[in-house]
Amino acid sequence: MAIPLSARPGLPKDDPESTWIVGVEVDLATALALARASTKAMLELSPLAHREIAAALAHEIDVLEIQRDPLSLAAAQALKQYLPEAA
Repeated sequence: MAIPLSARPGLPKDDPESTWIVGVEVDLATALALARASTKAMLELSPLAHREIAAALAHEIDVLEIQRDPLSLAAAQALKQYLPEAA
């Protein structure tokens, strides 16, 4: 499976910079998957963990929404998917 070079589609595949970009994108995808899995696991620990995670997520969403830039708003929207599970 070929990973698209979405950050810089014009770079040739053998360019060292394109390899670095793909590596960064894979690292980011891995970190995000681990964060999602960790959050889901912590939500299952106990009612107290549920409540604390929900409060932390709500706080992060508020902070991101205050920033009002497109990236922060997208991140806030992505975090909201965890709140129904935590309620």
